[in-house]
Amino acid sequence: MNWNYTKHFPIINVFLAIVFAFILSTSIVYAQDDPSFGIGVFGGFAASMTGEAIKDYEETEWETGSALGGSITYRMANGVIFELLAGQFDMKAVENSDEIGTLNAKPILFMIGYQSMPINQRGVAFHVTIGGGIASSDFDKGDDIKDLEKSSGVSIDISNDDAFMFEMGAGIDYFLTRNIALILDGRFISGNIDSKWEFSNGNSEDFTFYASNFQGLVGVRLWF
Repeated sequence: MNWNYTKHFPIINVFLAIVFAFILSTSIVYAQDDPSFGIGVFGGFAASMTGEAIKDYEETEWETGSALGGSITYRMANGVIFELLAGQFDMKAVENSDEIGTLNAKPILFMIGYQSMPINQRGVAFHVTIGGGIASSDFDKGDDIKDLEKSSGVSIDISNDDAFMFEMGAGIDYFLTRNIALILDGRFISGNIDSKWEFSNGNSEDFTFYASNFQGLVGVRLWF
């Protein structure tokens, strides 16, 4: 996976510190509740957790991009949750400041975890999740590749394989009412994406994108 936690150490640690500080500040006693469904939407940033963007190309790296998505959650009375999550994240690959292109990935994940509820049905609670699924993706060519196509007279067709993605995360919920909660999430997503580059002169080359990233997200969830 070419995991590199120190790449975005300050921004990730600050975000995680905020999340866990809120979790530790919540009451250790939470209310039992009837089973319920939740629908959530979220958005934020995606910061690469790898030392290089493309396998065996040490000068390549990802710039921090964006992440967004939505989820459907079923919460049991004891707090155990099952969540179907559909998201999207994009990160721009550069090599020595030259823009290679942008990876756009769309993971669909099945998660399990725990969701607390405040006793008075208002206030701060927390959730933790873990799971995985499949991500489809595409790679939009940047100026560096477009310039190469113009100078060589050879066009490049880029296609990515679907890839397995593992995810784990934790976050806090501020319940404005029993049915409306603001959410703050920190998520780690791990996975590699294989890519095939086919040239109009008949040649082809295989690459691997190191797509593991940390996502800091804010959003809202409605409970029914």
